[in-house]
Amino acid sequence: YQRRVREVMPEDKTAKKPEDPKSKGKKKDEKKVEELSEEDQRLKSELELMVTRVQDVDSGVQKLALETLKREIKSSTSSMTSIPKPLKFLRPHFQTLKTAFTTISADNKVLLADILSVLAMTMAVEGSRESLQFKLLGAKSDISSWGHEYVRNLSGEIGEEFQKRVTEDQPIDELMGLVAEIVPFQMKHNAEHEACDLLMEVDRLELIVDYVDENNYSRVCNYLNSAAQYVSEPEDSEILRISFKVYKKLGKYTDALRVAIRLGNTETLQDCYDCCQDPSVKKQLAFLLARQLVPITEKDSDLANIIG
Repeated sequence: YQRRVREVMPEDKTAKKPEDPKSKGKKKDEKKVEELSEEDQRLKSELELMVTRVQDVDSGVQKLALETLKREIKSSTSSMTSIPKPLKFLRPHFQTLKTAFTTISADNKVLLADILSVLAMTMAVEGSRESLQFKLLGAKSDISSWGHEYVRNLSGEIGEEFQKRVTEDQPIDELMGLVAEIVPFQMKHNAEHEACDLLMEVDRLELIVDYVDENNYSRVCNYLNSAAQYVSEPEDSEILRISFKVYKKLGKYTDALRVAIRLGNTETLQDCYDCCQDPSVKKQLAFLLARQLVPITEKDSDLANIIG
């Protein structure tokens, strides 16, 4: 019956024939090319021209090209929700710029090193730490101007490089210089946990005390108190001691006392109690100590009776 129907019914010439997978791929490629807007095409052409000029023998031409690349990259990496177009368009030229770095004039090496450091964030081989390597050859300041994602990536590579250098007994001074630039930026941009992680990686967590204030101490201490639960002794006690110092610096004695109780150190408890000068807060501390059955020295008879 189906055969007879096919013989009687005329062939539908409007019916779509199955597409060849190869032709389908070609159409997709053509569509991608078409999707590049006029503005994007202009940016792509300009960046490619700048890459060519970076290889020029004239140092003045090199510098102008590098300044243009720097401006375009900075404007796109300040807020990254996707891969910025300059980074995408410069991907095929990463190796070219790395080659140019070996021959470029000494005056422009620092500027090109900064640009290569940012490009390496998405283009370098994983684990190579090229972003950090080029940053150490570039400007040590103005790191934050390249955007938060760059700072986060650089922090990760600093942690890896620090462990390697400590193992091989190599100097770490230049790494600590970068850390001193990164941590204040992270603390000002609600990335306190990243600042703590970076300082933990380089064994300088105590430096966090210098950067806390009324606006961020709570987030810092909450993170440290939680982190202490996931590390072994004696690192957990060290983290809690730093949390105690932060609370004490800001005059948060009830919070500081709770941390001191976790530490279980009598001297720390006595120090926290004696530093408090507010009578009402000191009475609260006395009740906390009484509840935990922690005996300390108190000359005031009323408070001594509360503590027991």
